Amino acid sequence: MKTRNFFYSASRRTAVVGCTLLAASWNLAWSQADPATTADSPSEPKVPSCSNLTDYLNCSSEGRQEDVVFVFDTTGSMGDEITEMQSAVIEFSETIGSSGIDYRLGLTEYKDFPTDPCGDPEDMPYKVYKANESETLTADKVEMQGWIKSLKPSGGNDTPESILAALAHTVKDQTWRPKANRMAVVITDAPAHKDGNECNQESNTLEGPNGVIAQLRKQGVVTHIIGPDDNALRSIATKTGGKFFEIRKTQSITDILGKIAELINCSYLIRSGFSFTTGENKLNMEIRLIGAQNKTIPHIDGQSSLTVFACGGAKGTKDDCAEFELTPETTEGETVYKHTAEVSAFVDATKLTDISTLVKVCDFSKTTTKRPMHIGKCEADNTPKPDAPELKVDVTGNNVRVSWNTVTYANKFTLFYAPYSNPIGEATTKHIKSMDMAVQTGLNVTLPTGTHYYVAVQASDCSGSSGFSNLGVVEVK
Repeated sequence: MKTRNFFYSASRRTAVVGCTLLAASWNLAWSQADPATTADSPSEPKVPSCSNLTDYLNCSSEGRQEDVVFVFDTTGSMGDEITEMQSAVIEFSETIGSSGIDYRLGLTEYKDFPTDPCGDPEDMPYKVYKANESETLTADKVEMQGWIKSLKPSGGNDTPESILAALAHTVKDQTWRPKANRMAVVITDAPAHKDGNECNQESNTLEGPNGVIAQLRKQGVVTHIIGPDDNALRSIATKTGGKFFEIRKTQSITDILGKIAELINCSYLIRSGFSFTTGENKLNMEIRLIGAQNKTIPHIDGQSSLTVFACGGAKGTKDDCAEFELTPETTEGETVYKHTAEVSAFVDATKLTDISTLVKVCDFSKTTTKRPMHIGKCEADNTPKPDAPELKVDVTGNNVRVSWNTVTYANKFTLFYAPYSNPIGEATTKHIKSMDMAVQTGLNVTLPTGTHYYVAVQASDCSGSSGFSNLGVVEVK
């Protein structure tokens, strides 16, 4: 490792003044730290329930981003819903905006494909509205209201509509922000065309590795449905972490959107660890749910569930999709969800499997964006080398979290750290230490005031190592 070049190039990007501690002190503190939890985790309530769940959720708006896209059926029978939505969208925006959340709104309109027997000649299967040349989402609630006012109820022909095509294009054509929580709200009074129907003219399906439900899950889009009592629509909501509301029953659209807005105001992190055991074809899964102040969210019997979805891999067919239910294990008030699965169908030296996670805790659900993962034996010079990770440092008081993103093909991460110096000199380059992090993608530790270090991480597999991540600075003042 060319450590001198590594730290010299990084010094051009970093300039923070402070003091340093001995590398031995850092090594002792970090080696004793639990990599998944902080040292001062508060005690959990004796009887966790949905009524006290908000004690654990992060209800702070700081750093929170929410992207919400309305997928609106505008066929001839939807006139009343279009009228109500003009005011409902303003109330919805004000509710989430008043909490300080950084939100964006989007609109996908749909009717049906304009051929008989599917739709009328003037119909369209989907239309994604645009805020400007490059963005489809808007932060302007009045602009969103203007889009709703422009909607005209018409057409539709047969009863089912092109909701599958509309959702597929919502996933891939809306300009979702990379770090935002993603949500779609479907408003319709008609079901979707069934899989294989001639009116699915873009070959959209509900199920399967490339079906609409899988697409929504892979991109982390929680989908709420306001629609008729239909099994397919209920399945979309249930399998993406959303809720189903029957249209034109006891609740108005305004009331339903109010309930959805309440679910947006609090959230949690899904902290996942996946590893593959070579030779046994076993995928090991371990997930924690982290809320406010890094508190672990407790398991609530009958109200908490975690499902990991895997699709693709060796064959990439429907038979190579699998769902794994994780089991909670609670020790000293901390809940970890675990599962070990046999995954022979996914094993390949070069191909990737898409992994996503659906979490349901009471009414608060989340789904992660897809994580391409290599499941199989690593073959030198055949399996590609991983890319360099991106590193992030968060310091709150004496609590430090160093984390990095997962990278494709990586089966090991190494964390490097060294005393800070500016400009970088021998005080840094001659005291570089490393820690084998296995497949972990983060480390929490409590460090003394005055700690000041550089950190970087590197990914590797049997074909070699990636370049170094960006250089981070840990400074505990």
